[in-house]
Amino acid sequence: MTKLSRRDLMAAGAATLAVPGPVLAQGTPRRGGTLILAIEGEPATLTSHLATDTPAMMVANNLFNALVLLNEKLEPVPDLATSWTVSPDGRAYAFELAQNVRWHDGRPLTAADVEFTFNEIVAKLHPRAGSWWPNVESAKATGPHSFEFRLKQPFAPFLTMLGSVLSSGALIMPKHVYENTDARTNPANQRPIGSGPFTFSRWQRGSFIELNRNATYFKPNRPYLDRLVFQVSSDPAARLLAFERGEIDFLHWYIVPYDRIGRLRTDRRFRLYQKGDAAATNGLMLINHRHDRLKDAKVRQALAHAINRETINQRGLFGEAKVAKSHVGSTIAWAFTDRFDYAFDPAKANALLDEAGFRRGADGRRFPLRLFWASGRDYEGRGAEIIRDNLRDVGVDVTVQVFDRTSFTDRVFRQWDFDLAMQLFTTGPDPTVSVTPRYHTNAIRRAPFVNGMGYSNPEVDALFDREPTITDPAQRAQAWHDIQRILMRDLPALPLFELPPIHAASARFADVVTGPQGYIENRENAYELR
Repeated sequence: MTKLSRRDLMAAGAATLAVPGPVLAQGTPRRGGTLILAIEGEPATLTSHLATDTPAMMVANNLFNALVLLNEKLEPVPDLATSWTVSPDGRAYAFELAQNVRWHDGRPLTAADVEFTFNEIVAKLHPRAGSWWPNVESAKATGPHSFEFRLKQPFAPFLTMLGSVLSSGALIMPKHVYENTDARTNPANQRPIGSGPFTFSRWQRGSFIELNRNATYFKPNRPYLDRLVFQVSSDPAARLLAFERGEIDFLHWYIVPYDRIGRLRTDRRFRLYQKGDAAATNGLMLINHRHDRLKDAKVRQALAHAINRETINQRGLFGEAKVAKSHVGSTIAWAFTDRFDYAFDPAKANALLDEAGFRRGADGRRFPLRLFWASGRDYEGRGAEIIRDNLRDVGVDVTVQVFDRTSFTDRVFRQWDFDLAMQLFTTGPDPTVSVTPRYHTNAIRRAPFVNGMGYSNPEVDALFDREPTITDPAQRAQAWHDIQRILMRDLPALPLFELPPIHAASARFADVVTGPQGYIENRENAYELR
């Protein structure tokens, strides 16, 4: 794998980095500079309509725009849309678009692009569209810069979902580039033409992705930086060394080395951002319900009792996380309940395994399982090893296997060839847009980061379908408590830990994280201090 040093990258882009102008006081945004961000694996695409993995979304959010984004209070704020209205019955959403937006190839962005994006790309291809698109009655341009959604039923988190592009895939795509093509294989997926604050420059496979400042961006004075470089770095030790040497400027919260947080906090060369927790991300152990032994609920419940999740927090994440006690993160306070959690109880685990008919053999073993994890997040590997040891204590012989992220995603989510798997799932900013697409029967698809576990329960499906139409907050919260009760009983996955939203950045940069979706938000506000 070829990697370029900061010196190499700066030299390669020297022509774009020489920006004349007055020397401003420290802390005042100014033009210029290159921000190098680590990504833990090679993305398969640089757009948002085919995948929801972190590396792809980190890049795509800088190349494209959404209708709306979310502020720190998780309220919708303008992006392409300058204003919007919602009908009294909660079924119609009308948007007015900015009129001075151009695609990176110079063509104007209009409501026709928005209509095409939702009807022809998101609805047909996005992995999570099945959780909300069936409720769309129409999505159409009503004028050159006007657009309207009409829903069949009210959908309480609709604007939140649009602003959470990881959940909705609602980054607007150029109709003139994708029309009459297969959007799954269009070359623009690898060399995107967007409208966002940065333009695509080059992608050196296995090494880095480079974006340049969009000089005609429709938001005044943005972005400040001249370049973004996404450095592919799957080895945690090498990644940390590069960060400490100043060869990488940003480590997002999925890959921050939690054993070094204390030291980084006291090192003036770095700045920690503890914000951007709208995703409310849980680390989970996915459980394949197709497996001959794991299809028994008693076996799944036994595994839950056998695993010491506090040990995973302390040894795997060095105490920086906390035990996850539900399929909804605790920061989603209105919906969260921990009433249905599992206590660490090996005796109970042994009893349940015996009841399920899987008694120990002469060698003390009951049956073997495979536990997969993807390289790039070493805490998942440490967690997998703790799970292996815990389960062997109750007679389940676990073999841990590590894959590169692309191979892991293919095995788990496309081939369904796994027993157990370590995976991060977001649960916010609203569980309807993040939790439902993981566990609904209609999300059993050979696509990344949906219901690869093969879990299906008509009772919970009915709740998933009904709860977004509930307008009373208390009743909607109760529906989510009922959903959590069923999920924790059935265990399509075992919640392990809640990932803390701690990002690490070079202190040479400011405003690297400014919004509630810190790890995938665009960097139009970031700037270099000089």
